[in-house]
Amino acid sequence: MTRLAITGMGFTLPGGVRTADDFWGRVRSGASALTPQSAYHDRGVPTVMAGQLTHDPVVEGLDPAHASKYSREILAALASIDEALGDAGVGDFDPHRAGVIASSSRGPLHWWERDFAAASGIGRVLGGLPGAPASIAAIRTGVQGYVSTVSSACVGGTHALRSAAAELRSDEADVMIVVGHEFPLTPNLLRVYTDPKSRVLSLGTTAADSIRPYDVNRDGTALGEGAVALVLEREADAVARGAHIYAFVLATGVANEAAHPTTMELSGEKTAALAERVIKKSNLSVGDIGYVCGHGTGTRTNDIAESRAVRRVFGEDTDVPLTSVKPIFGHLFGASSLVNVAATASMLDAQTIAPTANSAQADAECGLDSVFGGARDADLPAALSFAFALGSQSSVVALEAAR
Repeated sequence: MTRLAITGMGFTLPGGVRTADDFWGRVRSGASALTPQSAYHDRGVPTVMAGQLTHDPVVEGLDPAHASKYSREILAALASIDEALGDAGVGDFDPHRAGVIASSSRGPLHWWERDFAAASGIGRVLGGLPGAPASIAAIRTGVQGYVSTVSSACVGGTHALRSAAAELRSDEADVMIVVGHEFPLTPNLLRVYTDPKSRVLSLGTTAADSIRPYDVNRDGTALGEGAVALVLEREADAVARGAHIYAFVLATGVANEAAHPTTMELSGEKTAALAERVIKKSNLSVGDIGYVCGHGTGTRTNDIAESRAVRRVFGEDTDVPLTSVKPIFGHLFGASSLVNVAATASMLDAQTIAPTANSAQADAECGLDSVFGGARDADLPAALSFAFALGSQSSVVALEAAR
């Protein structure tokens, strides 16, 4: 099995997060970047907490004439990829042996709701294409290999990672960039997610009392916007050039429960079976896994289903922690599983488990250690990262510490 090294990370996230250090600082401290969103009261949307970018992403050296035609989604992807490549320090690479795989659950929703009426000219129409961020990023970076965008709801980032891994392991590429981007804070989507008949968003009025995963007092999730990019290489290439390796990606597992289109299968049996297959494929044992980064949406179905899955894998009395990072930046849909992978890699790099921010009183139905109260030093040989999605989809990524 070829281990794949995460050598670069870049972000455009709420709270001014751009670098790997910015990201880890937020995640480790549990400092939420959620703020009240009340701009759409006239559209029937109540005030909700969300992770919102407070300014347009800045892409250094970009021709202003080009920048004026690009959506915020394209700009966020470009800025994140620039940072990730700089962080990785890959320098010159064969453009034919490099690729970009992107993930977005809804594509340019922000563009269609806000900018469509003002769009004119072929340049501006780019903003309405789901694959535009990946394609424009390839042009900017000179990448001439496999460039594509997947849309698999909240597991899309794992699907993108899996495609990138296949390119590297089949020796079709030497460098792969994986990027997730999402801008869901639009009035129509918020109105759907706050509909009284099917509300899934928390109605908390401060960051501390909004999304509270695995907490007995949780009342829903929170959304976020932005982008996250990772640079992957084969272990031998990264080691040969002395790159810093945040963690190794060992295996990805994807599955469809083929059950309910909007609700997770509550027994956790199918997720547990998937996790066990991923652990086996990684040449690990259950005892090697010291941590699970949960999807952790702060909704009852998600929290309980994945808690039960963890107990099925590790035992009813397991002390393996299950935490969530969604209270920090919100739920970024198609980028969310890459936020989780970046957080898991950061924890393996630091040998520290970040807390589940906002949460304080464990739900007995979850019954696991979700690290309430602050970061914790730990011995972490390896970890799992979970993601789930509408359409009955599940995914698991196994990562190993680079030590």
